[in-house]
Amino acid sequence: MLKRLFPPPPEPELANEPLQKVDALGGPLGDIKHSPEDLARATALATGEHAAMFSHLDVRQSSCFGPRWTKMWAIVMNGTFRVYQNQASAAPHRVYEVKDCDCHVGEREACRTDYYCFKLQHADGAASFCAGSSKELLLWLQALQAGGIKYEDPPLDLKGISSLFSLSAESLSGEPVELSRYAGCVCLVVNAASK
Repeated sequence: MLKRLFPPPPEPELANEPLQKVDALGGPLGDIKHSPEDLARATALATGEHAAMFSHLDVRQSSCFGPRWTKMWAIVMNGTFRVYQNQASAAPHRVYEVKDCDCHVGEREACRTDYYCFKLQHADGAASFCAGSSKELLLWLQALQAGGIKYEDPPLDLKGISSLFSLSAESLSGEPVELSRYAGCVCLVVNAASK
């Protein structure tokens, strides 16, 4: 029987960078879905001086079998968006300057069912992120906006369009509908989510 003469090398400690940042911001957010006090604190944090938000986000990543969703930890603070493998990571997996990103929000094919998604477009590429609730998504968008993100929509070419009835829309079943069929009728146009 061989006797170990030297102790095994110590395992490297994780720096817990995300948790250190959360502690610096006042600790975990609490139950923002059900507690008005916790939601008020999170909203003040997202829109305040540090413009901060943190939580788990599902991130869409490419793999050899097609896109897959990975749960990661993210923090936006002081104009920087950091994505970590988990809460105990030693360093961020990706870091983006918020002011260098465009944000796209809404229903998208790349989004997971029953999640609330946003997409960040950067010079190095794009990534889709899913929050677990609409309140969480709103906090992310508030913090990103306070951090300087761009929400600019591409300009629409409206040349030759003089009336609402020159346009078409998509019905709930996905079929195109020419609005000219409603000419002469009193119409109320509403943009409503269908899912």
